[in-house]
Amino acid sequence: MPDPENDLPVPRAPLALLLTGAFFVAPLLFFTGLTRNPYYLQITILNIVILGAAALFLRASLKAGAWLLPKTPLTRPLAALALVYLGSFAWSWFGHAPFFRPAMAAEGLRAGMFFLVNCLAVFYLALSVPCAGKDPGIPAGKWLAFILIWGALWLLFPWLKMPLSGDGLFDRLFDPYGALVWVSGFTAAYLLIRRCRQEDILHLALSAGAIASLYGILEYFNIELVWAKLLNPYGNRSVSTFGNPNFISTYIVIFLPLAASLLMKADTRAKRFYYGLVFFSYEGMLMSSLTRSSWLGAAAAFAFLFAFASHRGQFKANKKFLYPVFIVALLLLFFWPVNVEKPFSSGLVDRVSEAVSGIRSPSAVSLSGDKGRTYSSFHQRLLIWTSAWQMGLENPLLGKGWGQFELFYPFYQGRLMVNFPVMRSLRTHANNAHNEILEQWSQAGLLGLGVYLWFLVVLFYGFLRFYRTASPEARYGAVPLAAGLAGALTDNLLNVSIHFAVPGLAFWWVAGALALKTCGAGARPKWRRPRAAAAAAWVLLLCCLGSAWLWERQFTREFRYFNGFRAMRANNFPAAVAQLRGAWEANPREVNSNYEFGNAYVRAGELEKGAWAYGEALKSNGGYDEIYFNLAIILKRLGRSEEALKNLQVSSVINPLNQATWQALAEVYLSRPDRASVAARAAADFTEAVKIFPADSNMWNTLGYFHTLLKNYSAAREAYGRGIRADPGNLMLVENLAGVSRQLGLKNDPDLAWLAAYGRAEKIGGSPGGAGPSDLKAADALLTLEPANQKARLLRAKIYFKAGRLPEAREALEGLLKENDSDNQVRYGLAVIYEKEGNVPLARAEWRRFLQLEPGNAAVAGRLQALR
Repeated sequence: MPDPENDLPVPRAPLALLLTGAFFVAPLLFFTGLTRNPYYLQITILNIVILGAAALFLRASLKAGAWLLPKTPLTRPLAALALVYLGSFAWSWFGHAPFFRPAMAAEGLRAGMFFLVNCLAVFYLALSVPCAGKDPGIPAGKWLAFILIWGALWLLFPWLKMPLSGDGLFDRLFDPYGALVWVSGFTAAYLLIRRCRQEDILHLALSAGAIASLYGILEYFNIELVWAKLLNPYGNRSVSTFGNPNFISTYIVIFLPLAASLLMKADTRAKRFYYGLVFFSYEGMLMSSLTRSSWLGAAAAFAFLFAFASHRGQFKANKKFLYPVFIVALLLLFFWPVNVEKPFSSGLVDRVSEAVSGIRSPSAVSLSGDKGRTYSSFHQRLLIWTSAWQMGLENPLLGKGWGQFELFYPFYQGRLMVNFPVMRSLRTHANNAHNEILEQWSQAGLLGLGVYLWFLVVLFYGFLRFYRTASPEARYGAVPLAAGLAGALTDNLLNVSIHFAVPGLAFWWVAGALALKTCGAGARPKWRRPRAAAAAAWVLLLCCLGSAWLWERQFTREFRYFNGFRAMRANNFPAAVAQLRGAWEANPREVNSNYEFGNAYVRAGELEKGAWAYGEALKSNGGYDEIYFNLAIILKRLGRSEEALKNLQVSSVINPLNQATWQALAEVYLSRPDRASVAARAAADFTEAVKIFPADSNMWNTLGYFHTLLKNYSAAREAYGRGIRADPGNLMLVENLAGVSRQLGLKNDPDLAWLAAYGRAEKIGGSPGGAGPSDLKAADALLTLEPANQKARLLRAKIYFKAGRLPEAREALEGLLKENDSDNQVRYGLAVIYEKEGNVPLARAEWRRFLQLEPGNAAVAGRLQALR
């Protein structure tokens, strides 16, 4: 191994300072009242310090006249991946309408910067920080003291913190005692890694993770040390300092094998206490996050770890110490509570059994659900995966375009909402594919996926080749790094975390550290063309400085956006406009900030400016239906009906489930003086609407009206008839149907005949007392006219219930509920039947499901309580 004192090509002190910022400050520093996204400050700090470290290497390269980044077999696949991403974006750019291109540029820049800075730059920085050699001399006692003492200082924070002195950036950032704690922690971390060796950086990452884990465990048990109230944006799932339970859980998956490996090898009391603390804090945080994909990732990481004889042998050699440790770890795993505020239930057992019951049959693995039932955690991912698959199918070679998933995903999801009704409650706005294979396939096609797999194959093949030939100590040190990467990749078959800043830092740094251990650092040859190379280095250096400035601008935008957001909630619209304009001026391409900017202008009465701001939001990301909808309403008020129609049509494609969009569309069509000339467009739109809302009689009525404008009376009669069967009490539909039937010369309109039969059966169902044989015949006759009609089936079940024919009524209601699990009217009747039949468990289950859909129904809550 190279000597770390001589093999670091940049000044040690500034690099150590920057890496302290990346691995200590970024994972742990966050503010809840600074930006809308509490971890945006982390992202900003991390990107700036990584860019600063890259600038150090570029500056040193200019001095040395040689590229100082080491060579590695992984350079080719990474370079190829960058080229494929660029080609995929370019192909997509020219393949889409000009309207989308500003948003595509914004999304492409965001994804490109993440890949270049958070992935490539981090990887090569890790590859450039040398290992310590045979005797790393890790001061385990000092690291243990660092965690315990710095963590203990925060115990005093609730009593020593000062109230906010103002509302400015500095006022919200600065607290005297907090600043003292952070300066002391930063200084201690810097001193511990000042030699800037790979082992030092990994131990800083381990220690920062332990601090975050201990804080997250306290959160899980409802103990909050920093903020005025407990942070629980994900229910009882702890987020710690990472802002999202999925982010910290992946970070833990990456470093947990390393902590276990070092614990297994610990030969002093200080090391056992230190690595034991890290290991158990990681396990506790992993359970506190309740992230099942990360549990799978951790299981895969440990399976990988113990697949190698180096670790099996070490475990056996130190079994006297390790057996009790791992027994305690297993007990902790199974007895970790799922919710500390409820009677004890194992978190592991509860979450796993929930998943098993949610996906209990092969038929459940479809967008049709399991007989109409869905399990949100799985089926929402299935919805995202299906859209991702369809994106890739559009261009199997290059995908939809690198960085374009979030922009275009809503358009694919909208069509699935139409075709799979049971998925409608799971509609979301996905920013990634939630599956690493589909992530590459959807955006970069087979080329991107193939090159990405090429990179992973080269990385892991290099590790396996190294393992066969290296010394026992060297191979032992490489295995946990590879295990952490294997665990993170397994986790991200159901997760998205490695595409976010801090877990992404962990993944790509460990990848670089593994490459360094297994492939080594190649020679750094002098520049063959010094002038051209120097010019390129200067351009890259300027890009680093420009990117750091861009991150400062983005953070300023987020700060001002949050100020504007708060002013909007306080109904202070002039202040909101001022703050949100400042956010736009700082960085004009953020969809949420610009959308709120538009809202502020509209609430302040400035409609033209509001329309402009909504346009800016669409230039940032054109995948939000609410932006098109709000813009259309403003355009309608401004008299620009044709533009309003186009925006409402796009909104209905993205989110066909929003009835307000269809209602607004009808209003715009009907308000036009030339409505007859647009009747064909309107009829096409509402033909789509009635597919989504077949029970909405107003939609059918609107469709029928536009067919009459087209003089297509046969289609109008069918629309009115379908509307009547959906809502027999709509008198306007009855009148319209009768009128169009007369126009067609129909003497015995079948829909009017059905309405008469329904009216007779409805009279029976609403009359007091029971029901006789003739009443049952009337109900059966109604159903014969249209066996699939839900109104008729429900009415027939009601009549059979009145007649005391409970089995037939129950069977009918069960059938209706299978088709629409969210129909609480049907569920109410079914639960009552279960009660009458004495089937208390099923009655309880239906009342519970009823309350899940309508939590505030006191009458149903009372019935459920009575059954207990």
